[in-house]
Amino acid sequence: MENKIYINHRGTIFNPEPIEEIQWSTRLYGAGELKFKVLKDNVMDFKEGDQVTFYRNNVPIFKGYVFSKERHKNSPITVLCYDQLRYFKNKDTYTYSNITASGLLKMIASDYNLTTGDIANTAYVLPPRIEDNSTLFDIMYNALESTEKYNRQKYVLYDDFGQLTLKPYEDMLLPVWVDESTAEEYDYTSTIDDETYNRIKLAYDNGDSGQREVHVFNDTLNQSKWGTLQYYEKLDKALSAADLKVKADALLKYYNLKKRELTIKSVFGDIRVRAGTLVSVGMRLGDMDLSNYMGVEKAKHTFSDGIHTMDLYLAGVRGEFHA
Repeated sequence: MENKIYINHRGTIFNPEPIEEIQWSTRLYGAGELKFKVLKDNVMDFKEGDQVTFYRNNVPIFKGYVFSKERHKNSPITVLCYDQLRYFKNKDTYTYSNITASGLLKMIASDYNLTTGDIANTAYVLPPRIEDNSTLFDIMYNALESTEKYNRQKYVLYDDFGQLTLKPYEDMLLPVWVDESTAEEYDYTSTIDDETYNRIKLAYDNGDSGQREVHVFNDTLNQSKWGTLQYYEKLDKALSAADLKVKADALLKYYNLKKRELTIKSVFGDIRVRAGTLVSVGMRLGDMDLSNYMGVEKAKHTFSDGIHTMDLYLAGVRGEFHA
């Protein structure tokens, strides 16, 4: 198994021999990261901002930029690189209307001179919004979350070897199977303490009557089990009774769930697996037997001495598992 790293310093290409392990990590709504160590010699000279590419067996895996170098006395240089999504940590103000999430992504990429690739048409026209002093990550997260809530379509944003890519969740399905026999260790948690709601309260200030109109929708079955967990939203405009029910039903479907998370460690590596992909998982977890496709929230790949393993942080489409 051959790992190749290339560093482009102002047109001069260096091909250092990494020592120890190489780590490639991805996470939803975060930049892809490459971390490795190299020995400094009298020839190699690279700086922050230089482009870095990583290949395994001639397959392109990562393209990004040097963001930090760390060195101690008589030790190698630890190099930390990020892909284009690192620039989504920038803060800005955007005012938009009559635009889709995919259109917003293209606008941001153009404003920051970022390279785009395959961007799916998200179709849903976002409501007018002012994003003031927000990170680009938050701006895109809000747009994609709004799209998901109202048309039930989830999208994945990632950097595909130097090209910003947006794909429907179902297009990220991989023929990869994970179970107890393929994992060295796993951690499993279930909770109703993180964005779980079984009551939806929607309010609107009626300017004509001067009254605040409040509409409440309940799931009494889960309230009897968990107590009342309330989601509250103040609406910008009045909605019909039918539209209020559609909105409340969508919110309940999205939030009225126990959240479960599963971390599987030291699985045999597959370079196709990254944050946003779906893998098939079969495991006995105590309170349930899991046999389903799971979404990868975070993935950390480690390449060391010819061995490739990965740690996977898994969740359902919104954090729920279905047996």
